[in-house]
Amino acid sequence: MNPAALDALLDTQLDSTTKGVPLGTTVALRDVGSRGWNVARGDLALPVTTLRADAVAHNIATMAQYCQRYGALFAPHGKTTMSPQLFWRQLDAGAWAITAATPTQASVMRRFGVPRIIVANEITDAGALRWVAREMAGDDSFDLHFLVDNPESVAWADSVLADQDLRRTVGVFLEVGVSGGRTGVRNSMQAKAVAHAVAESEHLRLIGVESYEGLVTSGARTEDLADIDGHLRTLREVLISLDDAGYFPGSDEIYVSAGGSSYFDRVVAMLGDWSDHPRGVRLILRSGCYLSHDLGKYHALSPLDGRRPADEELSLVNALEAWATVLSVPEPDVAILSSGKRDVAHDLSLPVPLRLHHRDGSVTALDGAQIYKLMDQHSFLRAPGVTIHPGDIVAMGLSHPCTAFDKCRFIPLIDDGARVVDAVLTFF
Repeated sequence: MNPAALDALLDTQLDSTTKGVPLGTTVALRDVGSRGWNVARGDLALPVTTLRADAVAHNIATMAQYCQRYGALFAPHGKTTMSPQLFWRQLDAGAWAITAATPTQASVMRRFGVPRIIVANEITDAGALRWVAREMAGDDSFDLHFLVDNPESVAWADSVLADQDLRRTVGVFLEVGVSGGRTGVRNSMQAKAVAHAVAESEHLRLIGVESYEGLVTSGARTEDLADIDGHLRTLREVLISLDDAGYFPGSDEIYVSAGGSSYFDRVVAMLGDWSDHPRGVRLILRSGCYLSHDLGKYHALSPLDGRRPADEELSLVNALEAWATVLSVPEPDVAILSSGKRDVAHDLSLPVPLRLHHRDGSVTALDGAQIYKLMDQHSFLRAPGVTIHPGDIVAMGLSHPCTAFDKCRFIPLIDDGARVVDAVLTFF
């Protein structure tokens, strides 16, 4: 942890150059929760996206319990929020590491003292490799791991690291990909070629295998889950074959890592038990969207929500809401809102209208209403039979946290009465 950096972050002065901060206001981040603001009352500059504080705390605790139940390590994907304040809440709850998608994201995590980082991607940029070497050389307690999938990239990384003053090796995961997908080896022959290249290198060591099963499917049918299991079975077989060939040096534990936010139950089922393997193998889950959850993709697919078994006591709840002002009511049953593509997630599905907060303080549930179109700065709401006036405020649910957080530098945390109790900053 870097207390000085976190303390300095809380001293950040916010004003209306930051979306959501009330116009004409300057406030330190640490003081946001003491201002008495209420988003439903219109105290913030809308549009804004908020997190329900109790839901965030619940979700963090829930995934910690889930991982403890199955003996899995947890390295939540930090790319979802890119918020150092939330990283540390995850670490304080027992996370083993924080996962990044890019070296730049890793540098943000490192600035705020994250002690172990997994870059769930290949690193081939020479400048980034030099940065990894400098950070690890300067702090023996810091570890960074990244993925490899090609003998040439292994040799290239080794040659760049050779020019740095790094007296220990960098642990890497061999990535197993999906045919037609993005990075990762496609078969066992390629896997052994990459593992051999790592074994021949001076500055890298193979510590495990990795994959992202969410590339296999985005469905929840029996055949979709069978396809997920088949891919994870292949990952297991690759690890065993590489271990049998002697590619994991020493007596250290071997790691196997997978687990997005949709199918981590299948990851646990297929990769959680290694009692039949002669060496210790530890599973690392990397779910990220669980922290806020959503009312779209993960609401439908999460094993702790839409696919939740009847006997599962743990559950995730939505924390994300987007708020916008009604600008105009130009046609019957149609209202134009003040948020658009620059403000809300829309890559998987459009926002879901939840509530209409009237100017007089009353609230109307928007059951059956629909956001049917987005433009850059406008949302089109159809709400048959609902009386809506300009100046009313609409609260909406979102799908896909990764493309919700990245549109907001400032995200207030609110209580059940929509009162602002805290706030976090993001670094995208």
